[in-house]
Amino acid sequence: MSFPATVYLVGAGPGDPDLLTVKALRLIQSADVVVYDRLVSKEIMALVPDAVSLISVGKAPQHHTVPQDRINEILAEQALAGRMVVRLKGGDPLIFGRGSEEAAYLRAQGIPVEYVPGITAAQGASATTGIPLTHRGVADSVRYVTGHRAKDKPLDLDWASLADADSTLVVYMGAANIAEISHNLMLFGL
Repeated sequence: MSFPATVYLVGAGPGDPDLLTVKALRLIQSADVVVYDRLVSKEIMALVPDAVSLISVGKAPQHHTVPQDRINEILAEQALAGRMVVRLKGGDPLIFGRGSEEAAYLRAQGIPVEYVPGITAAQGASATTGIPLTHRGVADSVRYVTGHRAKDKPLDLDWASLADADSTLVVYMGAANIAEISHNLMLFGL
């Protein structure tokens, strides 16, 4: 009986290959299969050797070409076939990246999973703009929230809590709801 290969949930960061961790680069270059998202940059994908099988499972807002359940199955199928899998995700796999859902599915199938963190979009934007996420006397904490909900679900965030002038608020995937988000934050004093 053969054992399943490990699936590595790897954060590709904000797109700059120089910002990959050493471990992420090593895994990308030694994988049998790379299953990647739309948010992984072309520059990072260029680091994948030609011999590595590539499977695109990219999702665009309101257009999921590969449903999450099928992504989970693809990861399991590849690992159960003995192939070392890198699940390459933009940013960090555990910050609104569904990495924990994929890991739970794989572990339920008896497949080993390891996380390799990536620089988050918030960290990348902070570094690029030179605007710190925290600063003594200005922002003593950071909150990450999603500005996205499944279809027909309300954006029921705790607006009073989020409108904290002493905290940096980072809203992921909020473009479609920016008017509602801005309105509610201002309504609660931010």
